[in-house]
Amino acid sequence: MRILLLSQWFDPEPIFKGLPFARELAAQGHEVEVLTGFPNYPGGKLYPGYRVQLWQREVMDGIPVTRVPLYPSHDESGLKRALNYTSFAFSAALLGALLTRRPDVIYVYHPPATVGFPAMVLSLLKRVPFVYDVQDLWPDTLAATGMMGSPRVLALVGRWCDAVYRRAARVVVLSEGFSLRLQERGVPERNIQVISNWCDETQIVPVETETKDAEFKDRFNIVFAGTMGKAQALDTVLDAAALVGPLRPEIQFVLIGGGVEVENLKRQAQERQLENVLFLPRRPFSEIGAVLAQANALLVHLRNDPLFEITIPSKTQAYMFVGKPILMALEGDAAQLVKDAQAGVTCPPENPPALAQAAIQLADLPLQDLEWMGKNGAKYYRERLSLAVGTRHFLEVFDEALRESRRGPFNKRLLDLLASSVGLMVLSPVLLGLAFKIRQEMGSPVLFRQQRPGLWSRTFTMYKFRTMRDALDAHGQLLPDSERLTPLGRFLRSSSLDELPELFNVLRGEMSLVGPRPLLTEYLERYTPEQARRHEVRPGITGWAQVNGRNAISWEEKFKLDVWYVDNRSLALDLKILWLTLVKVFKREGISASGEATMPVFQGTAHHKP
Repeated sequence: MRILLLSQWFDPEPIFKGLPFARELAAQGHEVEVLTGFPNYPGGKLYPGYRVQLWQREVMDGIPVTRVPLYPSHDESGLKRALNYTSFAFSAALLGALLTRRPDVIYVYHPPATVGFPAMVLSLLKRVPFVYDVQDLWPDTLAATGMMGSPRVLALVGRWCDAVYRRAARVVVLSEGFSLRLQERGVPERNIQVISNWCDETQIVPVETETKDAEFKDRFNIVFAGTMGKAQALDTVLDAAALVGPLRPEIQFVLIGGGVEVENLKRQAQERQLENVLFLPRRPFSEIGAVLAQANALLVHLRNDPLFEITIPSKTQAYMFVGKPILMALEGDAAQLVKDAQAGVTCPPENPPALAQAAIQLADLPLQDLEWMGKNGAKYYRERLSLAVGTRHFLEVFDEALRESRRGPFNKRLLDLLASSVGLMVLSPVLLGLAFKIRQEMGSPVLFRQQRPGLWSRTFTMYKFRTMRDALDAHGQLLPDSERLTPLGRFLRSSSLDELPELFNVLRGEMSLVGPRPLLTEYLERYTPEQARRHEVRPGITGWAQVNGRNAISWEEKFKLDVWYVDNRSLALDLKILWLTLVKVFKREGISASGEATMPVFQGTAHHKP
């Protein structure tokens, strides 16, 4: 399999799904190419040996890497951060199409969400599927970290992300919580795969040492290693240190790394004269193992935000890999992971007393208990979270996406556009003639408009020619459909000419020529989960159910046929359905259910009625 890795960040930048992932994919027999930017993360400055140019090619450990230009920045300026993200997105979309070979599948690393733009462009131009690996839930993360506060902008970002999710062949997430959140946003469960993160196993080398650096000697060291930003809320650690200091002066909190909050935290610690807080500069991955080996426990802390309850910070896997007890100051999925692995203790975030108590609890444990926790974490990592295990899971997802893409759905939208455009032009005299006739016999309006659920159950306005009068009974209620249906309306329905205005919906991308028919919005809550899968594709003017009984079969039979189409759709099948539709229309078969103008109201499957 030929795989293109698309990521704004790549080695030598610190990204755990960078070069080690590419090497592991290649080691398992696959051809890998990387499309990325010029390295500047996390400092916002270009790495030595690099300068921004139109493009640059290099080979890293046998992996071809193509770099495209971007605006280097990673400070608190929203404008500069936006320039950083969008500059890469456009250069990757424009130059990536020219500079990379056609892969079988594209792997896309998110964040930032702007990487979805080149993903969709390359997927369209190269006619291949892309798998979208969601590491941060935007816009949730933007709001939680304070990067963005405008509700309008956050809503726009959310709609953009939803559009990317809909176009991805598969969406990979790092936790069950992420999966549930995306399902709430309309992504089908079958399109989501949970694959836990791993750490950079080649760089973080576990070291066994009995000697400690001077700063670590005679202390119980609780180490935090990583970015110190607003999301980490490490002022809580300072507050906990102030509580612990008078009680257990040997407990020391060690903060290692860089980030926008480092100087502020140092200033606070100095002003408060916290002698049990030690700051160390950021270390390269190749050295971090030796530092972590001197820790007695390793700390994870994030802000108290609902988003972080479904997040598993990437440092968790690194901590487990090196075999040290974890102090997980989070709730939700990350805390549950530590509990399942029996690899440490947990406490609520942004709660200084709870953090102080957890630190003392760890310091009071016998050495053998601490070692037991560390070994549990390392074993859990090897068996469930390692690079080799995760890569195998990704290859399974890539294979699924590739097999589905070979059914041919990527030509479907092009066929819809061409057919609807030509159809509207050729049939314009017919459309105008029918509109005039309807206006004469039934008055205005000529078109019937109704909200119907489309792709991912999102509603749209469907257009059809009007076939019924608005006749009322003595109580002011509409008469039954059979009594309001006019002779002209019966002809339009039997010949399916009433469906012709739906070509406008096809042209706008709300419908397809072929797909499950769009039904009433009130049916949505009556479907079983399996029946609801009919909304995983655009609804159609005609469909597999329409050429296999239409309205003469039961609702359950129709839905089974709809779902079968979702799982087996292809260009060849669409062409077959279009031909059979012409035959059925000519024969006027299956126009209505027995005793009905069309079909009875769907009340829900018997065993699934709400």
